[in-house]
Amino acid sequence: MAKELIYRLANPGYTIYHRAALGGLAATVSAWKRKGGHPPADIDYEVGRQHVRLAWGDGLTDQEALGRILAASFRLTPDKLIDLVGHGIAEGESDLRLAIHNGLCATFLQHNKMRPSEKGSRHVGIRDADGEETLFTYKAVLSYAHQKAQGTDLLEPAKKGHPKGSFPALATIPQSVIPGAMSGVQTLETPPEDAILLLFLIAGSSVFLLRSRTYQERMQTCVVVPDVNDLVAFSRALHSIASVDVGRQSTAYRLPTSTYAGRVAGGPEESALRFLVDLSADDLTRPGIASLQAIAMGKVAWDKNQVNRSLSVRIGTDYPEIRVFRAAYTYLGRTMIFKSAKGEGYAVPSSHVPELVAANLAAGRHWAQHFRTLLETKKDFNHMLFAQKGLYQMKQVIKDEDDQTIIEMFQEAWRRAMAELGARAVRDGLDFYRLVEVERERIRNAILRTRTADALAGWFLRFCADATKGASLSTAQRNPTRLREILFERHNFDRLQNLFLFALVSYAKDETTTPSNGDA
Repeated sequence: MAKELIYRLANPGYTIYHRAALGGLAATVSAWKRKGGHPPADIDYEVGRQHVRLAWGDGLTDQEALGRILAASFRLTPDKLIDLVGHGIAEGESDLRLAIHNGLCATFLQHNKMRPSEKGSRHVGIRDADGEETLFTYKAVLSYAHQKAQGTDLLEPAKKGHPKGSFPALATIPQSVIPGAMSGVQTLETPPEDAILLLFLIAGSSVFLLRSRTYQERMQTCVVVPDVNDLVAFSRALHSIASVDVGRQSTAYRLPTSTYAGRVAGGPEESALRFLVDLSADDLTRPGIASLQAIAMGKVAWDKNQVNRSLSVRIGTDYPEIRVFRAAYTYLGRTMIFKSAKGEGYAVPSSHVPELVAANLAAGRHWAQHFRTLLETKKDFNHMLFAQKGLYQMKQVIKDEDDQTIIEMFQEAWRRAMAELGARAVRDGLDFYRLVEVERERIRNAILRTRTADALAGWFLRFCADATKGASLSTAQRNPTRLREILFERHNFDRLQNLFLFALVSYAKDETTTPSNGDA
């Protein structure tokens, strides 16, 4: 008898994992249909916005059909790197494949028995922004669990009383299918058609390598699970990440997460928002998803033997200040590559500003909350000044009018203060840049040492008055009533302290007047 499997997003029994897996299945089937695709023989397939259909005739048993579907979906490259057909990665893109390979081996396939490997290590050369190549290591795998539905019983010999080649009555869900899932006393079981679907969660999800400063846990990897609501839009967006667009500015353009460096993030929230921004491309519309679940995985205190979930965060798709994150990600998200004593590559984020902004947005906090923690030492403060132009780009896209007013007023006063320092340098034969450095450090200390809202507001008004010799700033004249409300509302203390510090390091208007500090 012919077999037909129809998966619908509207299934009331589906969780976010089922919908993400259905997105992965849709992206895989869509990849079969593309030019140069390799669909499974004798399998009918169809993708709609809300469903995927798989079918086969009487000439195939259920297990034979599944074997062909898996072989066409989960592959290995000649270099023994994991190749998920649903991601649509072109041949030769070893840079992106390496990041995904290492991420999957630390999450879905963390147990050696789920991806038997070669004894030694292999290397892939990755070039940094300056064109210098560094070798990164990886374990070449001989096979992996999804290629044979390992641990699910789907391809095990039929039990007595069942037709040969048929699926079992219930299938098992191993940790390789849903990373971090704990079976407890009893194994996790589900109907075979659902187990087949969940095998594609690995293709519908995105993995990142974490190098965090914000959190104390030793998080190593992150799995971003999308809550898919449009299979066609999601498949198209997922494939666009791995594509190279030659039409932009007549040069080959790649989205950041299509590279190894783009898969190195500070935290799970940053990982999810990076994925969202790149899925959304230029217009920040919703690319077939309703939300994202970012699952950080690493070693935890209560289990030293394996990698477990250490944090799970729900991420939305609509934040008022999402463009602030996008600017931070675009201009400050560069990844630095170092070499270990053995000459092996190691990548870390050059700035933790994108991580901080992403964590704030995800938690519903003000986008600049805790910004002071990145400037508490003089060393960190001086390092932040090298990100001045990137911070300036963040400032340019802030939507909140109160934030804009505070930052512009501070920077107007700072510009006037520097003009006075310039006049003093000329008059007394002093070094202008040194005068600015000392004054900037003095301002930083004054802001950090203030402990109350009234004291902070008083300091700011004195700062402005000193800069203007008692005159009024043009920014302050726009809406003085609202300005007083912002400055003297006690619950605004943290917000103002962080905004003042951000304004100090993001000022980059006129390089002929102020020192040039470069960019990140």
